[in-house]
Amino acid sequence: MKELKTISDEKLLRQIQSGNDDAMECLLERYRDMVRKEARSFFLAGGDEEDLIQEGMIGLIKAVRDFDVTQKTSFSSFAELCVSRQMYSA
Repeated sequence: MKELKTISDEKLLRQIQSGNDDAMECLLERYRDMVRKEARSFFLAGGDEEDLIQEGMIGLIKAVRDFDVTQKTSFSSFAELCVSRQMYSA
């Protein structure tokens, strides 16, 4: 798992697509702070920040599932968009 922390997002995504659960855990950990930061910028009526963080993590998982490594965009930009959309829809 330690060696996974130093490789690029795209290489992690390829490993995730081939079934590497450690790579998925590493990528989720890498973006956890981004999800928390994004959650702080939203207000959820009747909810709390933890609910938004959970929604954000769902958005991050969807980003992993839907990201196309052949496109000319970075995973981080795509992930941020997916996370914010998931939180907004909550």
